[in-house]
Amino acid sequence: MKRRLKFLIPILLVMASCKYDFILPVPETPVASGVSFATQVVPIFTTGNKCTSCHKTGGQSPDYTAAKAYNSIVPSLINASAPNQSAIYTIAGPSTSTHNWKKFSASEAAIILQWITEGAKNN
Repeated sequence: MKRRLKFLIPILLVMASCKYDFILPVPETPVASGVSFATQVVPIFTTGNKCTSCHKTGGQSPDYTAAKAYNSIVPSLINASAPNQSAIYTIAGPSTSTHNWKKFSASEAAIILQWITEGAKNN
């Protein structure tokens, strides 16, 4: 019996001192201020032909090709007083989308919303 206790006591001490930290989901990092239309927003439309497969010169309006995207979006698809209600954000947004084809990911939608919130500049 004493022999078992000598063996069990160190094990119990080790087990009692162990601590398990539960792994919590990492919240999505906020978009840094100063979103660039040319380097951050336009690639959302053009990479992988997400939007430009249909919305391009000679295709459906608006034209999201790099050369014409800004003039196609601003001011008609931007609601400066309520950025989260802007058509460019809601039509293909991940949770608010009414668009039946391709949607923005949550991180892409965050970039677009931040860009609108910052004044939808052509930078």
